[in-house]
Amino acid sequence: MKYFMTLLLVSLTLTACDNSASSKHNSLADKTGSKIKTPKQAINFTLPDLAGKPHRLNEYLEKGPVMLVFFTTWCPYCKKEIPKLKQVYQQYSEMGLQLVAINAGLADTLENAKHYALQHRLPYAVLYDADARISSQYGLRTVPKIFYIQKNGKIKSDSRKVDMKAVSSLLQRSQR
Repeated sequence: MKYFMTLLLVSLTLTACDNSASSKHNSLADKTGSKIKTPKQAINFTLPDLAGKPHRLNEYLEKGPVMLVFFTTWCPYCKKEIPKLKQVYQQYSEMGLQLVAINAGLADTLENAKHYALQHRLPYAVLYDADARISSQYGLRTVPKIFYIQKNGKIKSDSRKVDMKAVSSLLQRSQR
């Protein structure tokens, strides 16, 4: 397991903040040579927010579709997406869209994550993945990474940047 976490850390460090176009299936090779693929169904998790209160993904899905955003405080592309994320939150949260950000925890501290959220006045939920376990389960290999999850838990798509077509598609499906 330590080898896998080291591999994940190295991989994220080397490819994090890659400004490439959106992808549908990012993967990371583990120590056995197999691939960790982006799941098709959202994996439920419990993570603390920046005040230590636990949050479950299923609680958000009960309220509506979810934009799940993985980020780090040191990634310039993550910072670049903040205005778009705030805009999506302001425009679509009243329509049921849940925006949840997860600090991937790698090479980041809880204190850094708290400072980042305050500095950028993030209005949406910010959770902390201290050991990068959830990031790993979602096949994360670069940040930012955004998953568009339907209310039934199916991952509709993922992207590296805010994708307004994906947001619209999520909301249309939830209205049916």
